[in-house]
Amino acid sequence: MKKRSVSEFVYSKLREMIENGTIAVGQKLPTEQALCEQFGVGRSSVREASRILQAKGFVEIKRGSGVYVISKTEYAPENMSKWLLDNKESILNYMHVRMAIEDLAITLFIQQQDKKQVKALQQIEKNFEAAVEEGDTYRMVAMDEAFHGAIARGTKNSLLISITKQLEDTFNKYRNITFSNAEHRKAAVDGHRRILDSICNRDTNSAKYNMRDHLQISVQNAINMAGF
Repeated sequence: MKKRSVSEFVYSKLREMIENGTIAVGQKLPTEQALCEQFGVGRSSVREASRILQAKGFVEIKRGSGVYVISKTEYAPENMSKWLLDNKESILNYMHVRMAIEDLAITLFIQQQDKKQVKALQQIEKNFEAAVEEGDTYRMVAMDEAFHGAIARGTKNSLLISITKQLEDTFNKYRNITFSNAEHRKAAVDGHRRILDSICNRDTNSAKYNMRDHLQISVQNAINMAGF
């Protein structure tokens, strides 16, 4: 079996256990090791299955704590809007901090960049666009995280990298919800392309502007989606 097929198998089994109440809302999923032993699979497959469950609204992954069931049903459009509304203040606060961090990250990335880093970033964007074409929300989330994470790692600043990782963990559900909308996915592709063009041209001012614009469009789309 291909890795993706194994992950989907684990996902389907866990989803069934959540839907039939074997693992109740509020409960924690078994540990990665326990699930590996239960299903005879590797850790990467269990982790990917957990991320798919999170993308569909069944669980919340809490860094350093575990994976917790938050719903017996998959996200519906009305639930997405409700989550955005309920978390309006947190989203806006997150975006303010993230804009400042990304502004610094892209400045340092351009100062530190080499051809290998730029090539890796271009490949990540190709993977993101392929996921958009396929309508694979899970893959979109993973590649969007990878895109911004690669910029942070390219700064070679350990504190900035750590902060970016913490922000990405917090932002996962937001991405899952907003990428369910086709217009939001297209806006993300356009934003990434403009950022990449600025990076390739080593144009720091343009890169910073395009990064801010990309994030501002994202939060405005969320606002429109929820009807803030």
